[in-house]
Amino acid sequence: MLETHIIKFAQTLLNKRGFGAGNPDGVIGNKTITALGKESRLPVSWTVERKIVGFIQLTAQDKGINAGKIDGYWGPTTQTAFELLIHQELYGSPMPLWRPEDVVTPVNPNNWPFDDVQDIERYFGPKASTANLVKVTSPYPLKIAWDLTKTVNSFQCHKLVKSSIEKVLTDVHSHYGLDEIRRLRLDLWGGCFNDRSIRGGSRPSTHAWGIAIDFDPERNQLNWGRDRASFAKAEYDPWWSFWEKEGWVSLGRARNFDWMHVQAAKLRT
Repeated sequence: MLETHIIKFAQTLLNKRGFGAGNPDGVIGNKTITALGKESRLPVSWTVERKIVGFIQLTAQDKGINAGKIDGYWGPTTQTAFELLIHQELYGSPMPLWRPEDVVTPVNPNNWPFDDVQDIERYFGPKASTANLVKVTSPYPLKIAWDLTKTVNSFQCHKLVKSSIEKVLTDVHSHYGLDEIRRLRLDLWGGCFNDRSIRGGSRPSTHAWGIAIDFDPERNQLNWGRDRASFAKAEYDPWWSFWEKEGWVSLGRARNFDWMHVQAAKLRT
């Protein structure tokens, strides 16, 4: 079920298009349903809530914001597009890039490359190469963060990070146990390989090589700092220590944003 603030924002956008959604009150009434029907790019067969998400995705796309696939489903890319779209609507300009406030001392036993295209390609090869993708198996079931009714036991990653991921997840399972993993939402998998650009930019994401993973994106949103992100709490310190012992970098701990994201690529200070 969509949150009220999402519905209100969609109603505001519909009114700006002249579709007549009525008062932005967060209630899906007849006027909102009729207004959505005026957007010809939305499939008639979709549910109303799916049309609302699709309309937000289309609006972001129209304004040059990467919303991913226009499918009417609320995933991490849509969440980021939503945040960027709100900023653009409020201030009339794109959200400024976040500036680092501190850098975590790096440990790099696997000699992961720096987080730039040239270094990553030198180490991992070309992005989105199917020859380099393999299945990594998790020692515990992973819920798909954008559809909690579905679970996966494996996912695609780059072949050079497979054993490292399996070691981390095995250590996590041994330390926390399944019940605690579920309580802390460490089993909410937000994706690994995805041939896309960085959110809000044009440079390829580390996800395009299958060397980055997102976890629990709902409670660790892109622009949330340590004051809001759940992964910034002390009870997650062992989780991060397992990743960092393998040289993986948390953007949250290193840059205080995108706490969902961990990658096998170093940051330049």
